[in-house]
Amino acid sequence: MTSHSQIKNQKSILVFLPRSAAQVIVSKLVEHGHTATAVFSVPELFDALRSDSYYLAVTTRPDIDMVRNIKSMPVVNLEVFFHTVGSTGDSVTSSKQFDGKAFLERIKALSEPRSSRSTTTHGYPAANSTSNGARSQLFQWWAAAKSYLNGHTPAGAKK
Repeated sequence: MTSHSQIKNQKSILVFLPRSAAQVIVSKLVEHGHTATAVFSVPELFDALRSDSYYLAVTTRPDIDMVRNIKSMPVVNLEVFFHTVGSTGDSVTSSKQFDGKAFLERIKALSEPRSSRSTTTHGYPAANSTSNGARSQLFQWWAAAKSYLNGHTPAGAKK
């Protein structure tokens, strides 16, 4: 039987970005122990995704649908890791800063086996946790929602 770590070692992260950005992202991924490959054109993307050599893709929002239309797989939107940095002094300029730590944490989370991801998320029990406290809170929420909805008639409905 093949373990997840063996499968992960056999598969790579696919980076679909303009050449200079892709090279930076691939080098960061490799530096942190991931195997990554960059492609720069749609034909290269299509060939790469059909090869079944990748378990995760990194691209920008406009290209996420294209990746998923070729192959159903997790895709990381690189744009969400860029944050506006406020201006200093009297200048009106602002710039974007890349949150490399958050990016690498997201890659790590998506690289872990599903069973360990579903048990805990950032140290807190997952939403599908079977703990009594979580069940109790869920039941209380549903009971409150049901009570509220039963007491209110939707607008336009006859009483």
